[in-house]
Formats: sequence, structure tokens, C-alpha cells
Amino acid sequence: MKKVVFILLKLGITTGLLWMIFREPDFRAAILLHLASMFSHWQWTLAGLGCVGFSTWLGALRWHVLLKGQKQDVSSAEVARVTFVSNFFNITSVGVIGGDAYRVLALRQKHDFKRLPLMVSVMLDHMLGMVGLSLLFLSCRFIFSDRLSSLSREVMTILDGFEMFMIGSLVMVIVSAISFTPRLYQWGEKQWPRMLGYAPLKNFATACDALRRDWRGSILGTFLSIALFTIHFLSFYCAIYAVGGTAPLMEVLAAMPIVDTVSGLPFSVSGLGVREKTFETLIHALTGLPQAMAISASLVGWLMGVVWGLIGGLIFISGSRPNFVDLEEVPAP
Repeated sequence: MKKVVFILLKLGITTGLLWMIFREPDFRAAILLHLASMFSHWQWTLAGLGCVGFSTWLGALRWHVLLKGQKQDVSSAEVARVTFVSNFFNITSVGVIGGDAYRVLALRQKHDFKRLPLMVSVMLDHMLGMVGLSLLFLSCRFIFSDRLSSLSREVMTILDGFEMFMIGSLVMVIVSAISFTPRLYQWGEKQWPRMLGYAPLKNFATACDALRRDWRGSILGTFLSIALFTIHFLSFYCAIYAVGGTAPLMEVLAAMPIVDTVSGLPFSVSGLGVREKTFETLIHALTGLPQAMAISASLVGWLMGVVWGLIGGLIFISGSRPNFVDLEEVPAP
């Protein structure tokens, strides 16, 4: 029952936000006119599609590095295939069958891997993604600092709040990596033997210590994260030009981490509505791009991801498929 209520809530929020965006006929007509421009500016549309595909491949490389850190022997081609297919579940999921669940199930059932190292590799994948996103945003914020005086108080509040969130996320990842080290964990086990002496928790901490043990892989994963998000955000930059707009690159890169983080929250279906409203607010404030054009660019950027998700769906249909009966063993993303 809780799952049904949660799904209905996501659908309701998505529907409500999209209605707010498209409720005015003139505004809706302007959005549709800009969307049609992506065919006349097909070079920018193709460039954006290429950016999405390349960023997905970089994500597969990052996960492959972390799987090696967990001693999971799987080819880079297989990791890439599973990663592209997981995009299909990310764009179609309104329930519990998300991309992360598919990634764990696909490798576990095909290669008979243990569940813990796979789950930890996915968790660390997200952690390094947060590190890369934080470093990219903070770098753009620093470069962009000379233009902050012209922004409204509301936009500055959003930027300042997100900056604190990004710094806090970096601190959290660093503290977590330190906490997983054997020496510190053993000290904690002596202090709280009943809790930290629990065998499954110790195994989990040992698996997470791969961030320190395979520090070269962690550094490589961080650089891949920065490259991944930069290329992914460039797809929305291309989308702006595809709908006939123009915008400074640095402002777009400064806004996109906020847009991407907010749209990734489990409040709506595939971030629809949430992404468009956030993109409209920030891009319009930072670049002066007309609101209808900003929403159109956000939708085009989302459609580029949908195209690659559908390609992942075709790969899924044409290949071997995991047994989703075992999905209850994998936590919802």
C-alpha cells in the first residue's frame, strides 16, 4: 500500500508541475514553437545526443573502476551494456525497479557475484559522483564569483544554500571514507562491541574501505565524475541552442548541478516538472534566457536522455534478462 501511495504521489506532483508550466495557452504555444526548432537546429540536437551517450559511457567506466576495487571480474563491455540498459529503467521507473536495482541484479545473476560487493560498488559510484558534482559546482561558482553582484537575492539564496550542501556532501564523503578504515573501525568496535561487532556491518565496512585501499581508482573515479557531469551538462547547453537560444557556458554549468540534483530527488517521474521549473528559474535568472525557451531547452535535454534510455531498452530486449522476482533483495534506489 505504501508503494502505491508513493507512486501516486510522484504522479500527482509531476502532473501538477507540468500543469503549472503549460496552463497558459500562449505560453504553451511558445514552448511548442521552440521545441519544433530542434529539428531546424539539428546539429545542436545531434551534439547534445552525443554528449548524453558519451557521459553514459564515462559513467560505465567509473563503475567498472569501482567494481575492480571490489574484486569483481567483469569486462568493460558488459559493464557498459548494463549501464546503458539501466538508463531505460531510470526513465521508466515509477516504482522500485530502478537503474541501480537492475545493475545489481544483472551482474549478480549472470556472473553469480555476491550481493554485497555489487551493492557497495553502486553506493560508492554515487558517492564519487557527489564528489565530482561538488568539485564541478564549486569550481564554476569560484569562476563565476565576479558576476554574483548582479543576481537577485532569491537566486543568491539558492546558490549559497546549494554551496553549503555541496561542501557538506564533500565532508560527509571524506568522513565516511575515514570511518571505514580498519584501524578506526577496530577502535569503534572496542567502544561499541554489540553494534560494530555485528558481522554483516563489519563486512560492509570492509567493502566500503575500497575507497582507501584502491585510492588510485578513487582518484580516477573522481576525475571521471567531473568529466561525466561536465559532458552531461553540455547536452543541456546544446539543447538551449537547439531551441534557438543562446547562453554563456559558465552560467549554464553553474546552474545545472542544482537542476540535476533537484530533478534526481524521488518526488516526480523522471524529474519531469521539477527539472523544468528549476531550469526555468535558474537559467532565466543567470542568463536572461526567455522562460518559454528555457523550459523548451529543459524538455529537449530530457528527451535526449530518453532517446538513450530507449536505446538501452532495445539492448535489454535483445539480450538476456535478469529474474526480477529477486528484486526484493535489492534496496530501492
